[in-house]
Amino acid sequence: MRSMAGELLLRLVYPGRCKGCGGALGRGEKHFCLACLGRVNRIDGALCTYCGLPFPHGSGGDHPCSGCMERRPPFTSARAPLVYEGVIKEAIHLYKYRQFRSLKGYLGGFIEEGAQKFFPDATVAVPVPLHKRRLRHRGFNQSLFLAERVARSLGIKLSLDGLERIRYTKPQVELKPEDREKNVRGAFEVSRPEDFKAERVLLVDDVYTTGATVRECARVLTALGAEAVYILTVARVIKE
Repeated sequence: MRSMAGELLLRLVYPGRCKGCGGALGRGEKHFCLACLGRVNRIDGALCTYCGLPFPHGSGGDHPCSGCMERRPPFTSARAPLVYEGVIKEAIHLYKYRQFRSLKGYLGGFIEEGAQKFFPDATVAVPVPLHKRRLRHRGFNQSLFLAERVARSLGIKLSLDGLERIRYTKPQVELKPEDREKNVRGAFEVSRPEDFKAERVLLVDDVYTTGATVRECARVLTALGAEAVYILTVARVIKE
């Protein structure tokens, strides 16, 4: 019997195996089998009206969560169609850090679904920007691709460089939740205010974790005159 570590290594290095379940891939399947690709946990039911945190079933309709009641976020509302776990977590990781570009269509489908469902009234899409140093290291901004898909899906404008990351920061995943807000404070700047003034801005990223990054982006966009700032991600973390 293979060890768990051996099984995980097999899934990563052997292209004929599904990276979700480890089973053999069929004709036309790449990285994940169709069964695993369809095995996602959707967010439905009652949500926080601001941050989109799902509530337990039977807790009533949409209403503010305790965190947003205590401290209202600077954005209008945040939504994600999926829970950040399982195959979606693995797919985002492979696309983002290992450049498995063939997964972008799969992830793009979910971001389009979320845009049409939650924010059909948005007027301009903008990706959460990467600092130039990290962009050079990674080679691409996964959020830009997602924002492009959203803009095409809704038929709205896309701001490519209207929002910039002007300060290099530590990766948020390396920090405790309480340190993430401090890490990104002052890291973003609006370089093209005309892209956002009096617009309903849809800020696009891959994952909503604590919300520190998108809150800081929303703060500067709102200060520059955006009518509303919506947050859309493919998935969100439910429990840190």
